[in-house]
Amino acid sequence: MSETVSRARPRAVLWGKLGWHPAAEAWSAFAANEMTATPEIIEVLRKGKKSATYRLVGAGPSGESIIAQRSPAVRAAIERTVHEDILPHVPVRAPRYYGSWPESGSEEFVWIFLEDMGDDRFAATNPVHRSLAGRWVGALHVAAAKIPAARRLPDGGPGRYVRHLHSGRDTLRRNLKNAALDPEGVALLDRVVASLDSIERAWSRFENACNAFPRTLVHGDIQRKNIHVRSGANAPQLCLIDWETAGWGLPAVDLPKLDLTVYHTVVGAAWPRVGLDDVHRVAAVGTALQQVAAIDWVSPELGDERPVYLVRPLSWLRVYHERLVNALRDIGGMV
Repeated sequence: MSETVSRARPRAVLWGKLGWHPAAEAWSAFAANEMTATPEIIEVLRKGKKSATYRLVGAGPSGESIIAQRSPAVRAAIERTVHEDILPHVPVRAPRYYGSWPESGSEEFVWIFLEDMGDDRFAATNPVHRSLAGRWVGALHVAAAKIPAARRLPDGGPGRYVRHLHSGRDTLRRNLKNAALDPEGVALLDRVVASLDSIERAWSRFENACNAFPRTLVHGDIQRKNIHVRSGANAPQLCLIDWETAGWGLPAVDLPKLDLTVYHTVVGAAWPRVGLDDVHRVAAVGTALQQVAAIDWVSPELGDERPVYLVRPLSWLRVYHERLVNALRDIGGMV
Protein backbone atom coordinates (compact mmCIF):
# COMPACT_ATOMS: atom_id res chain seq x y z
CA MET A 1 0.00 0.00 0.00
CA SER A 2 1.24 3.50 -0.82
CA GLU A 3 1.79 5.54 2.31
CA THR A 4 1.52 8.90 0.55
CA VAL A 5 -0.31 11.26 2.89
CA SER A 6 -1.00 14.96 2.54
CA ARG A 7 -0.59 16.76 5.86
CA ALA A 8 -2.29 20.01 6.86
CA ARG A 9 -0.38 22.48 9.01
CA PRO A 10 -1.79 25.11 11.36
CA ARG A 11 -1.61 28.68 10.10
CA ALA A 12 -0.57 29.93 13.53
CA VAL A 13 -0.09 28.62 17.08
CA LEU A 14 -1.07 30.54 20.24
CA TRP A 15 0.54 29.75 23.61
CA GLY A 16 -0.01 30.73 27.22
CA LYS A 17 -3.11 31.61 29.21
CA LEU A 18 -5.76 31.51 26.54
CA GLY A 19 -9.02 31.68 28.46
CA TRP A 20 -9.67 35.04 26.78
CA HIS A 21 -9.75 33.53 23.29
CA PRO A 22 -13.29 33.41 21.80
CA ALA A 23 -12.95 29.70 20.94
CA ALA A 24 -11.85 28.86 24.49
CA GLU A 25 -14.62 31.03 25.96
CA ALA A 26 -17.27 29.33 23.84
CA TRP A 27 -16.00 25.83 24.68
CA SER A 28 -15.90 26.68 28.40
CA ALA A 29 -19.49 27.96 28.30
CA PHE A 30 -20.70 24.95 26.30
CA ALA A 31 -18.96 22.36 28.48
CA ALA A 32 -19.52 24.09 31.83
CA ASN A 33 -20.68 20.87 33.52
CA GLU A 34 -17.88 18.71 32.12
CA MET A 35 -14.37 18.18 33.46
CA THR A 36 -12.67 20.28 30.78
CA ALA A 37 -9.49 22.30 30.74
CA THR A 38 -8.61 25.73 29.42
CA PRO A 39 -6.23 25.10 26.52
CA GLU A 40 -2.65 26.34 26.83
CA ILE A 41 -2.19 25.88 23.09
CA ILE A 42 -4.61 26.92 20.36
CA GLU A 43 -3.79 26.11 16.76
CA VAL A 44 -5.37 28.30 14.11
CA LEU A 45 -6.39 25.88 11.35
CA ARG A 46 -8.47 28.28 9.26
CA LYS A 47 -9.31 31.95 9.67
CA GLY A 48 -11.49 33.83 7.22
CA LYS A 49 -13.65 36.92 7.43
CA LYS A 50 -16.70 34.97 8.59
CA SER A 51 -15.54 31.43 9.39
CA ALA A 52 -12.68 30.11 11.47
CA THR A 53 -11.49 26.76 12.81
CA TYR A 54 -9.28 26.22 15.86
CA ARG A 55 -7.74 23.23 17.63
CA LEU A 56 -8.04 23.56 21.41
CA VAL A 57 -5.17 21.33 22.50
CA GLY A 58 -5.95 19.20 25.57
CA ALA A 59 -9.26 20.93 26.30
CA GLY A 60 -11.50 17.84 26.13
CA PRO A 61 -12.99 15.89 29.06
CA SER A 62 -10.24 13.25 28.80
CA GLY A 63 -7.47 15.61 27.75
CA GLU A 64 -8.19 15.20 24.06
CA SER A 65 -8.03 18.11 21.65
CA ILE A 66 -11.25 19.74 20.49
CA ILE A 67 -11.96 21.30 17.11
CA ALA A 68 -13.88 24.57 17.54
CA GLN A 69 -15.46 25.86 14.35
CA ARG A 70 -17.00 29.33 14.13
CA SER A 71 -19.59 29.65 11.37
CA PRO A 72 -22.35 32.04 10.28
CA ALA A 73 -25.63 30.86 11.79
CA VAL A 74 -27.14 29.84 8.44
CA ARG A 75 -24.19 27.59 7.60
CA ALA A 76 -24.03 26.28 11.15
CA ALA A 77 -27.66 25.17 10.82
CA ILE A 78 -26.66 22.98 7.88
CA GLU A 79 -23.73 21.50 9.82
CA ARG A 80 -25.98 20.80 12.80
CA THR A 81 -28.56 19.03 10.64
CA VAL A 82 -25.88 16.78 9.17
CA HIS A 83 -24.18 15.98 12.49
CA GLU A 84 -27.32 15.63 14.59
CA ASP A 85 -29.87 14.10 12.23
CA ILE A 86 -28.00 12.36 9.39
CA LEU A 87 -24.49 11.10 10.17
CA PRO A 88 -25.57 9.13 13.28
CA HIS A 89 -27.85 7.07 11.00
CA VAL A 90 -25.44 6.22 8.17
CA PRO A 91 -22.79 3.44 8.26
CA VAL A 92 -19.71 5.63 7.88
CA ARG A 93 -16.97 6.84 10.20
CA ALA A 94 -17.56 10.44 11.29
CA PRO A 95 -15.94 12.71 13.88
CA ARG A 96 -17.62 12.80 17.27
CA TYR A 97 -19.98 15.75 17.43
CA TYR A 98 -19.96 17.38 20.87
CA GLY A 99 -22.57 20.03 20.09
CA SER A 100 -22.96 23.73 19.31
CA TRP A 101 -23.08 27.02 21.17
CA PRO A 102 -24.19 30.53 20.10
CA GLU A 103 -21.44 33.13 20.04
CA SER A 104 -21.59 35.41 23.05
CA GLY A 105 -23.27 38.70 22.25
CA SER A 106 -24.11 37.75 18.67
CA GLU A 107 -26.94 35.99 16.87
CA GLU A 108 -24.99 35.87 13.61
CA PHE A 109 -22.42 33.21 14.51
CA VAL A 110 -22.41 29.77 16.10
CA TRP A 111 -19.58 27.61 17.48
CA ILE A 112 -19.56 23.90 16.62
CA PHE A 113 -17.37 21.46 18.57
CA LEU A 114 -16.01 18.27 17.01
CA GLU A 115 -13.53 15.47 17.60
CA ASP A 116 -10.00 16.23 16.44
CA MET A 117 -9.22 13.89 13.54
CA GLY A 118 -5.58 14.95 13.21
CA ASP A 119 -3.71 16.61 10.36
CA ASP A 120 -3.39 13.84 7.76
CA ARG A 121 -5.39 14.46 4.63
CA PHE A 122 -6.48 12.65 1.48
CA ALA A 123 -3.93 12.37 -1.33
CA ALA A 124 -5.49 12.13 -4.78
CA THR A 125 -2.44 10.23 -6.07
CA ASN A 126 -2.92 7.46 -3.48
CA PRO A 127 -5.13 4.66 -4.89
CA VAL A 128 -5.92 3.39 -1.39
CA HIS A 129 -7.25 6.81 -0.42
CA ARG A 130 -9.33 7.05 -3.59
CA SER A 131 -10.77 3.59 -2.91
CA LEU A 132 -11.59 4.48 0.71
CA ALA A 133 -13.26 7.68 -0.48
CA GLY A 134 -15.29 5.79 -3.08
CA ARG A 135 -16.57 3.35 -0.46
CA TRP A 136 -17.24 6.05 2.18
CA VAL A 137 -19.11 8.40 -0.15
CA GLY A 138 -21.03 5.54 -1.76
CA ALA A 139 -22.25 4.31 1.63
CA LEU A 140 -23.19 7.86 2.60
CA HIS A 141 -25.16 8.50 -0.59
CA VAL A 142 -27.10 5.24 -0.37
CA ALA A 143 -28.03 5.57 3.30
CA ALA A 144 -28.74 9.33 3.32
CA ALA A 145 -31.17 9.02 0.39
CA LYS A 146 -33.61 7.40 2.84
CA ILE A 147 -33.23 9.91 5.69
CA PRO A 148 -36.01 12.54 5.82
CA ALA A 149 -33.79 15.15 7.51
CA ALA A 150 -31.54 15.29 4.44
CA ARG A 151 -34.45 16.62 2.40
CA ARG A 152 -34.51 19.76 4.56
CA LEU A 153 -31.11 20.83 3.28
CA PRO A 154 -30.68 23.46 0.53
CA ASP A 155 -30.49 22.44 -3.13
CA GLY A 156 -27.14 20.70 -3.62
CA GLY A 157 -27.62 19.38 -7.15
CA PRO A 158 -26.99 20.92 -10.56
CA GLY A 159 -29.59 23.64 -9.93
CA ARG A 160 -27.24 25.29 -7.42
CA TYR A 161 -24.68 25.79 -10.18
CA VAL A 162 -27.01 27.65 -12.53
CA ARG A 163 -26.66 30.55 -10.10
CA HIS A 164 -22.87 30.26 -10.25
CA LEU A 165 -23.04 30.21 -14.05
CA HIS A 166 -25.13 33.39 -14.24
CA SER A 167 -23.12 35.22 -11.58
CA GLY A 168 -19.72 34.28 -13.02
CA ARG A 169 -20.70 35.08 -16.59
CA ASP A 170 -22.18 38.47 -15.65
CA THR A 171 -19.00 39.38 -13.75
CA LEU A 172 -16.76 38.31 -16.63
CA ARG A 173 -18.79 40.38 -19.08
CA ARG A 174 -18.43 43.46 -16.87
CA ASN A 175 -14.72 42.89 -16.52
CA LEU A 176 -14.22 42.68 -20.28
CA LYS A 177 -14.25 46.50 -20.11
CA ASN A 178 -11.25 46.53 -17.75
CA ALA A 179 -8.55 48.56 -19.51
CA ALA A 180 -5.86 46.69 -17.56
CA LEU A 181 -6.58 43.50 -19.51
CA ASP A 182 -4.24 42.83 -22.42
CA PRO A 183 -5.62 41.36 -25.70
CA GLU A 184 -4.77 37.83 -24.58
CA GLY A 185 -6.70 38.32 -21.34
CA VAL A 186 -9.71 39.71 -23.21
CA ALA A 187 -9.65 36.73 -25.57
CA LEU A 188 -9.58 34.34 -22.59
CA LEU A 189 -12.60 36.01 -20.98
CA ASP A 190 -14.43 35.85 -24.31
CA ARG A 191 -13.74 32.11 -24.60
CA VAL A 192 -14.93 31.43 -21.06
CA VAL A 193 -18.14 33.43 -21.59
CA ALA A 194 -18.78 31.49 -24.81
CA SER A 195 -18.34 28.19 -22.96
CA LEU A 196 -20.75 29.28 -20.24
CA ASP A 197 -23.26 30.33 -22.91
CA SER A 198 -23.06 26.87 -24.51
CA ILE A 199 -23.54 25.19 -21.14
CA GLU A 200 -26.66 27.24 -20.43
CA ARG A 201 -28.11 26.32 -23.82
CA ALA A 202 -27.53 22.64 -23.06
CA TRP A 203 -28.38 22.77 -19.36
CA SER A 204 -31.12 20.16 -19.66
CA ARG A 205 -28.46 17.71 -20.85
CA PHE A 206 -26.52 18.25 -17.62
CA GLU A 207 -29.56 17.42 -15.53
CA ASN A 208 -30.63 14.52 -17.74
CA ALA A 209 -27.13 13.00 -17.49
CA CYS A 210 -27.70 12.65 -13.75
CA ASN A 211 -31.21 11.22 -13.85
CA ALA A 212 -30.16 7.61 -13.26
CA PHE A 213 -29.23 8.67 -9.72
CA PRO A 214 -31.66 9.12 -6.84
CA ARG A 215 -31.45 12.39 -4.93
CA THR A 216 -29.47 12.22 -1.73
CA LEU A 217 -27.22 14.14 0.66
CA VAL A 218 -24.51 16.00 -1.26
CA HIS A 219 -21.39 17.12 0.61
CA GLY A 220 -20.63 19.72 -2.05
CA ASP A 221 -16.96 20.36 -1.27
CA ILE A 222 -15.06 17.07 -1.41
CA GLN A 223 -11.45 18.15 -1.69
CA ARG A 224 -8.19 17.46 0.12
CA LYS A 225 -8.72 19.87 3.00
CA ASN A 226 -12.05 18.26 3.89
CA ILE A 227 -11.02 14.58 3.79
CA HIS A 228 -9.24 13.18 6.84
CA VAL A 229 -7.29 9.93 6.65
CA ARG A 230 -5.75 8.35 9.74
CA SER A 231 -4.42 4.97 10.79
CA GLY A 232 -6.93 2.44 12.11
CA ALA A 233 -6.47 -0.87 13.90
CA ASN A 234 -6.43 -2.86 10.66
CA ALA A 235 -6.54 -0.29 7.86
CA PRO A 236 -6.59 3.46 7.28
CA GLN A 237 -9.81 5.26 8.20
CA LEU A 238 -11.29 8.07 6.15
CA CYS A 239 -14.02 10.60 6.89
CA LEU A 240 -15.32 13.89 5.56
CA ILE A 241 -15.54 17.13 7.53
CA ASP A 242 -16.92 20.64 6.90
CA TRP A 243 -20.56 20.27 5.85
CA GLU A 244 -21.37 23.97 5.41
CA THR A 245 -22.07 23.50 1.68
CA ALA A 246 -24.08 20.29 2.08
CA GLY A 247 -27.38 19.98 0.25
CA TRP A 248 -30.01 17.67 -1.17
CA GLY A 249 -29.93 16.69 -4.83
CA LEU A 250 -28.20 14.75 -7.58
CA PRO A 251 -24.69 14.06 -6.24
CA ALA A 252 -22.56 14.89 -9.31
CA VAL A 253 -20.10 17.24 -7.57
CA ASP A 254 -19.21 14.61 -4.94
CA LEU A 255 -17.77 12.13 -7.45
CA PRO A 256 -14.68 13.50 -9.27
CA LYS A 257 -12.01 12.57 -6.68
CA LEU A 258 -13.30 9.06 -5.93
CA ASP A 259 -12.39 5.62 -7.22
CA LEU A 260 -15.50 5.38 -9.38
CA THR A 261 -15.38 1.60 -9.76
CA VAL A 262 -15.39 1.14 -5.97
CA TYR A 263 -18.12 3.75 -5.62
CA HIS A 264 -20.22 1.88 -8.16
CA THR A 265 -19.83 -1.44 -6.35
CA VAL A 266 -21.44 0.22 -3.31
CA VAL A 267 -24.23 2.22 -4.92
CA GLY A 268 -24.95 -0.29 -7.70
CA ALA A 269 -26.05 -2.89 -5.17
CA ALA A 270 -28.73 -0.50 -3.85
CA TRP A 271 -29.47 1.40 -7.05
CA PRO A 272 -29.47 -1.17 -9.86
CA ARG A 273 -30.44 1.48 -12.44
CA VAL A 274 -27.06 3.16 -11.93
CA GLY A 275 -24.44 1.64 -14.21
CA LEU A 276 -20.69 2.25 -14.18
CA ASP A 277 -21.04 4.31 -17.37
CA ASP A 278 -23.60 6.48 -15.57
CA VAL A 279 -21.17 7.02 -12.70
CA HIS A 280 -18.38 8.13 -15.04
CA ARG A 281 -20.70 10.45 -16.97
CA VAL A 282 -22.07 12.03 -13.79
CA ALA A 283 -18.53 12.47 -12.43
CA ALA A 284 -17.70 14.41 -15.61
CA VAL A 285 -20.78 16.56 -15.01
CA GLY A 286 -19.56 17.10 -11.44
CA THR A 287 -16.14 18.22 -12.67
CA ALA A 288 -17.79 20.69 -15.07
CA LEU A 289 -20.02 22.07 -12.32
CA GLN A 290 -17.04 22.51 -10.00
CA GLN A 291 -15.28 24.59 -12.65
CA VAL A 292 -18.40 26.72 -13.20
CA ALA A 293 -18.41 27.52 -9.46
CA ALA A 294 -14.65 28.19 -9.47
CA ILE A 295 -15.01 30.59 -12.40
CA ASP A 296 -17.66 32.47 -10.43
CA TRP A 297 -15.40 32.69 -7.37
CA VAL A 298 -12.35 34.00 -9.27
CA SER A 299 -14.17 36.35 -11.65
CA PRO A 300 -14.44 39.36 -9.25
CA GLU A 301 -10.63 39.53 -9.05
CA LEU A 302 -10.52 40.30 -12.77
CA GLY A 303 -11.92 43.76 -12.11
CA ASP A 304 -8.67 45.01 -10.56
CA GLU A 305 -7.28 47.90 -12.62
CA ARG A 306 -3.64 47.08 -11.80
CA PRO A 307 -2.21 44.65 -14.39
CA VAL A 308 0.09 42.93 -11.90
CA TYR A 309 -2.91 41.86 -9.82
CA LEU A 310 -4.57 40.26 -12.84
CA VAL A 311 -1.82 37.67 -13.36
CA ARG A 312 -3.05 35.30 -10.66
CA PRO A 313 -6.80 35.31 -11.46
CA LEU A 314 -6.07 35.01 -15.20
CA SER A 315 -3.85 31.98 -14.58
CA TRP A 316 -6.55 30.33 -12.46
CA LEU A 317 -9.24 31.19 -14.99
CA ARG A 318 -7.16 29.53 -17.71
CA VAL A 319 -6.86 26.36 -15.60
CA TYR A 320 -10.57 26.27 -14.75
CA HIS A 321 -11.55 26.78 -18.37
CA GLU A 322 -9.27 24.01 -19.59
CA ARG A 323 -10.73 21.63 -17.00
CA LEU A 324 -14.23 22.70 -18.01
CA VAL A 325 -13.61 22.04 -21.70
CA ASN A 326 -12.12 18.62 -20.92
CA ALA A 327 -15.11 17.71 -18.73
CA LEU A 328 -17.57 18.79 -21.42
CA ARG A 329 -15.70 16.60 -23.88
CA ASP A 330 -15.97 13.65 -21.46
CA ILE A 331 -19.73 14.22 -21.15
CA GLY A 332 -19.88 13.99 -24.92
CA GLY A 333 -20.95 16.27 -27.74
CA MET A 334 -20.77 19.55 -25.78
CA VAL A 335 -17.59 21.09 -27.25
